[in-house]
This record gives sequence, C-alpha cells and structure tokens, in this order.
Amino acid sequence: MMEQYTAAKEQHRDALLFFRMGDFFELFFEDAEIASRVLGITLTSRDKGENPIPMAGIPHRNLDTYLQRMIRAGYKVAICDQVQDPRDAKGIVERRVTRVVTPGTLTEDAILDGKESNFLVALVVEKDRAGLARVELSTGRFVVSETPVERLADELARLGPAEVLASDDGLEKRSDIRDLVRESTDAPLTCYPDWVFGREQAYTTLLDHFAVQSLDGFGCDDLELGVRAAGAALHYLRETQKTELAHLRRLDTVRDGTTMELDRGTIAALELVTPSRRSSSKSAAHTLLGVLDATETAMGARLLRGWVLAPLVDLAEIRARSEAVRELHADGERRATIREHLSGVYDIERITARVGTGRANARDLVALGSSAARLPDLASMLAPSRASELVSLRDRLDPLEDIADLVARAIADEPPVHIREGGIIRTGFHEELDEIRSIRDDGQAWLEEYRKTEAERTGIATLKIGYTKVFGYYLEVTHAHKDRVPEDYVRKQTLKNAERYITPELKEYEGKVVSADERARDLEYDLFLGVRSAIGEHIDRLQRVAIALAEFDALASLAEVAAKNRYVFPDLDDSRDLAILDGRHPVLDVTQTHEEFIPNDTILEAERRRFLLITGPNMAGKSTFIRTAALLVLMAQIGSGVPARAARVGVVDRIFTRVGASDELTRGKSTFMVEMDETALILNKATERSLIVLDEVGRGTSTFDGVSIAWAISEYVHNRIGARTLFATHYHQLTDLAEIYPGIVNCHARVHEAGDDVVFLRKIVEGGTDKSYGIHVAQLAGVPRDVVDRAREILDELEEEAGELNRKLRELAGGDAIKKPRTMQLSLFRPITDPAVDVIRNTDPDAIDSETALATLRRLRELVR
Repeated sequence: MMEQYTAAKEQHRDALLFFRMGDFFELFFEDAEIASRVLGITLTSRDKGENPIPMAGIPHRNLDTYLQRMIRAGYKVAICDQVQDPRDAKGIVERRVTRVVTPGTLTEDAILDGKESNFLVALVVEKDRAGLARVELSTGRFVVSETPVERLADELARLGPAEVLASDDGLEKRSDIRDLVRESTDAPLTCYPDWVFGREQAYTTLLDHFAVQSLDGFGCDDLELGVRAAGAALHYLRETQKTELAHLRRLDTVRDGTTMELDRGTIAALELVTPSRRSSSKSAAHTLLGVLDATETAMGARLLRGWVLAPLVDLAEIRARSEAVRELHADGERRATIREHLSGVYDIERITARVGTGRANARDLVALGSSAARLPDLASMLAPSRASELVSLRDRLDPLEDIADLVARAIADEPPVHIREGGIIRTGFHEELDEIRSIRDDGQAWLEEYRKTEAERTGIATLKIGYTKVFGYYLEVTHAHKDRVPEDYVRKQTLKNAERYITPELKEYEGKVVSADERARDLEYDLFLGVRSAIGEHIDRLQRVAIALAEFDALASLAEVAAKNRYVFPDLDDSRDLAILDGRHPVLDVTQTHEEFIPNDTILEAERRRFLLITGPNMAGKSTFIRTAALLVLMAQIGSGVPARAARVGVVDRIFTRVGASDELTRGKSTFMVEMDETALILNKATERSLIVLDEVGRGTSTFDGVSIAWAISEYVHNRIGARTLFATHYHQLTDLAEIYPGIVNCHARVHEAGDDVVFLRKIVEGGTDKSYGIHVAQLAGVPRDVVDRAREILDELEEEAGELNRKLRELAGGDAIKKPRTMQLSLFRPITDPAVDVIRNTDPDAIDSETALATLRRLRELVR
C-alpha cells in the first residue's frame, strides 16, 4: 500500500496527497504535518519503531469541509481514491489520483461563493500584447481575449481570478509580468510547462475538445495569444480533473471596446464591488454592487457583478437593457411574482457543470428538477413582455419539461448525499430494483413468522431473534429453557443469562437479505449514473436556460432596487452632455443614517460647461459630489435607474478617477508617484467622450509644484482632451482658469459661518471660494485647543504676507515671460496686464505710418507666440 502512496505522490509533488484508506483519507510524512497544522487534526504515526512515519487522517464524508480549508490556506490537494470495489479486490485495493483540486478548479458549492465567479485565468504575453483565457470550471464559461500589456493589471483586477496560469519559460523571460500579476491580484500563480502554451499544441487541444476543424466558428482564430492561453487552460483542466469536461461547450470571444474598460483605481475609488481600504465599513453592502444586488439566484448575482464591472458602451444595447428594466419596474405585482418564482430556482449553471464533470449527486438532480418545474410559470410571466430583451428571454427559456419529468420519476424526494448509500431511486422507477427491495424490506415479516414457528416447535415462548455484525442473525434462548433447544441449533455465543444460536434456515435467509441489500445499492448506483448521463446529454439546453434565468434575475433585481430606492430612469443619448438633477450617492443614500443625504445637481455640456472646478473645505461634500456623478453614469450604462429627480446621460466610453491617497511602498512608489501614475493614465487614454473625476491632484508635493501640475493638467484636459471633467481641489489659485477658458466653470461647497462656528451644508453651487476651513476641521477632530489657536495666528500672518509673495512670484514669472513668451496658461503668475495688451494699449492707430504698423504687428506676433 505504501508503494501505491509513493507512486502517486511522486506524480504530484506540488500537492498534498489525500490517500483513501477505507472510510478515511490519510496523509503521510510532511503532508501529514502540514495538514495537522492547517486543519487542526491529530498527528499520529505509522510504524512505531525508530523511524515512525507521520500520519494524519480525515473522514472521507467530510472531504469538502477540509478541502475548503486547505485551498483557502493556499495548498493544492491531490485526491487518491479507491477505484476498485474492495469486494472484488484480490489483495490491495486499486487506487489512483482521480482529481487535483486547485483554487481555480473548484466545483463544490460548499467551497465556492455562490455570488462570485471562480476563474482560472491563463496568460500568454509577447512583447506589448497579452492573451487571456478565463474559464470557470464550476459553470462552464470559457472566454478568450487579448489586451495591451499596459491594460493587463486592470483586466486581472477586474476579473479577480482564483488562480493564474502561466508558462515557466515565459515568466523566466518576463519577470515584470510575474511582478505585475502578483501586484494586481492575490490569486496564486501556477507555472506550467512552456510547450503547453505553444501555438500548435494549443490549437490541437482546442480542436480535439470541441471536435471542430477550425476555430473560425468561435470568432477567435485571429487571436493567437488568446487561443494559446485557452489551449493551455484546457490542458491544465484535463490534467487536474482527470474526467470529461463535457460542459465546456463553447469558447466565447471578447474584444476591446465592447464594454467599458475600468482601471483598478476607478474600481477601487468608486467602491464598485468591495469597500476601499480607507472605508470605515468593510461590509460588501456598502458598495455599489451591494446596493444593486437584490437577485434571487446565485446565477443572477454573478451576472450582475459582471455588469457592474463592465458597463455597456453601445447606446442601442444600453437602451435595450434599460427598456427591459423599466418594463419590470412599471409592473410591481408582476415583478413580485417573478421574484418569488426565481427564489425557488437553484444554481442550474453550477449543477450543470457538476453533471458535465460527473460529480453531481442525487440532491443536485433534485434541485435541478425542482428548478425546471418552475420554468413554465416563469415563461408564462414573460409572455406579455414588449421590451426586446424580455422577448428574447421568453424565446430562450426552454421549459425543460422532459428533464423535470425524468428527475421526478427517478429520484427520491430527499436522497442521501453519497450516491453509493442507496435510497436514491424512487419506488416504481425500476421493476427489478423494486423486487430486490421487497426481498430486503420484507425481512422483518419473515423473521417474525420464523420466530413464531420456532417458538411453537420448541415450546420456548420467550424465544427472540436478534442481529449483530459479527454473527449475523441469531436465536436467543434463556438458560431456563436451554434443555428445550433442538439438536439442529448451533450455539454461537454464551451470555450471562442466555445462549445464542444459529440455524441453517436463518443463515440462508440472512444471505438472501444481505445479498439483496448489496444488489439494491449496486443497482441504484447504476441507475443513478444512467439518469445523470441522460441529463448530461442536454447540457447545451441547461446552459442556455441558466444564462437566460441569470439575465432575467439581474434585470428584475435592477427594477426592484429602482422601485425601492426611488430611482428615475435617465434619458440616454450619444451627446457629450450630462445633466443630473438632485443626484444622490447610491450607497450613502441607503446606508447613511446619522443625517439626511443632501442631493446636488451636476450639469456638464460639451462646449461651454465641460469642466467643473470644485473648491471648498474638507468634509463639505466635494469628493462625494464628484463620485456621485461617476457612479450615476455607470449605473445608467448598465441599464439601471439612478437616484435623482431627473437625468440625461450622454454615453461615455470610459470613466477615469484619480481619487484618494495611497502608496505602493513595496514597489518603491510614494503616494505622489502613484498619484502621477494614475494621472498619466488619464491624460494618455481619455478621449472627448470620457468622464474624468479628479480629487486633489498635486497635493503630494510642494505647494508651488502642486499648483503648477494641477494647472497644467487642467489646461491639457480642457484644451487637448475635451472630456467631461469634475475636479475637486484646495488650490484656490486654479479658479483663475474659469476666466481664461470658456469650458471651465467654478463651483464650491457651501458653508454657513457664524463667528468661529462653521456648518457644512453639503451643497455644491456655482462660484469659486478661497477658504478651506482646515483649522476648523482640525478642531472638530479633537486637535488640542492650543494647537488650533496657534494655527490661526500663523494663518493670519501668512495671509498678510501672501500678497507680497504673490507679487514676487508674478515678477519672476513675468520676467521669464519676457524672455520666453508663453501662452495664457502662465496667467496664474503673471501681472494682470499682458505685454501684448500693453503694446496695443500704447499704440495710436491714427498716428502711425505703414512701416511702424508692420513692425508693431510683427512685435505682437512674437509676443503671442
């Protein structure tokens, strides 16, 4: 047996080997020591001699529980199971590794989070392009894509993989990619042989699996890097799962530009699916997804999460989804009935995956059958639909009546978890099974009749029949009647007050009963496999229904939340405008309990009002205001209603944010460097159709550096990009920009002052301000009174000197401007007058000749250059 163990362990050195021995999985040597420490189980030893072998074990029935803990601790587990019935074994029972469990290859509901996808992501990188294949074994979703390497970290952060697969050689050559993967995700990085990622091998693997001659039908034949990643992922799954992957039926292709790209910073800053590290709440309920998720099924929850992380950008698609949500929103009674029916639908997507991998048990099939039984009613609820998305769902919602009927006829209502225990198949489904069960179950009646017969024959009225695992069935006679025992009774055991006997008739019957029980279990197992196999022939249908139900549930969830939270549905168009009236932050609107949320208007227009510069104190609502606008645009583009009195949204291609302070000290990057990285991304990637949200850009360096950078960024965004922009800042000097550029508008957060007291009104209104009230905020935070008073004294002195300082700055900037004439962006530091303006002002057109006029014109041209 230890030779079996050693051979299996040799093939799976990187995994902990769970070795099946009877009713337990045992671990040996270092594996046992690790399992003892991680699982908290007793460490024993095999062979108590001089060199004992460390050993630890778990009950095989509790495998899922222990697997979950090992995987979460970061380990792979190889399951070495008994593949031979011990009754048929001549010597040692045959064992082999039947599966290798890794974080990206889980299928068990007990281990997985039903509301989150569990992706294995394979990666191929060459030069500046990356090929990605994401496959979710637990649902059968298989998607291939390619992206620029500069987008790879954002894509991994968005997908949130459970495991990343890459080639050994590829990572050796590109250590930067290894670092990038580790920085962008917590998922373990699995290295795999380089040849598996080769073009020829990958194509062969995919063509063989899908039984096709080319990948043209999947629309990915031109994505070589993505296809190589997909082939490697499929090869890895075959090697680890060691079973048919019948539910991997299609390979979907996602291309750039089909949905909105969201970078890591934006996902984190807007707290789309997880609270930020700086958030006071770590609850998922305090995220946009937490607010929008009122789904009734796990399938719908996973899909809605995907919608939030990949909003639509095509106006027709957004309108179609929004139309469906509006229709469900308008009919509250119908929506409630739909949601009630959906609440009884199990995770068909994951059950189908277990059917496809041969891991579905009888309870899975019962859940599948009961879910299928609800489909006709759900289809009838879609019958009156007019929205195109709902009409499409109605047409795709196969009622699966044949599958519901098969499960209802074949599987018991409450079967056991383990499929070899019996009690799975319903009475009446199979005639032979019913007969065998009759022999087994009628035993008590036969035994009672036999007891009565023997009592009459022997005259022993107190004769009893019992059973033990050691002796089987027996007759028990008290010592008072032992002289009446017939000669054909064979004594097997002597007790204090009685003797136990067996008879040939009793042993013969026992053989029939035990044989019948074994035969019934074996036949039930075979029948169950047949039913599961029959259902497995309809995987395509089941997956289509699962996708349709997920969409139906997600749409109904958005409609339900819109009704509950008083949302309006925005008008959507292809303009570059944004108009939100009385907009409310979707999360704070429902989670803020200590005070009422104050709504605000956000008005942006393509030409005269595309850049709002918001000044004002801390805690006054500037950051909330700009985040609210970004969140409402995102909600509109997933088809949701928005918390506002009214809204009109010109579709954006991307949302960019530069919000909050963070550092990456492990990468040698300061807070300011991270800020500049994020800002560079915006300036290089944003277009005139983007929405840019900036908060306190330039605050991580000296005041002069910061103001200069913020000023230059603002000019660049306004003049070169032309995107709709919300910029919250404490640099009051930037308010001069509104006097220079027609598209920039000053706004500020209103406050009410009463002596030394300041009340933040949380209202954003037009106009600039030159006050930050930082000292007041320090006082509110509990800074000692002496420090606050001294800060006020220093502030007064600095403000008195500010005029002289600014005058000196203007002189320096102005002198430099004479030497090197510049554009109007330097007006921040220039005297109010401009040299060109002075020339014009000092020229009398009526008193100059043509030659002087020409010279003056040349001078003006030089000055404006």
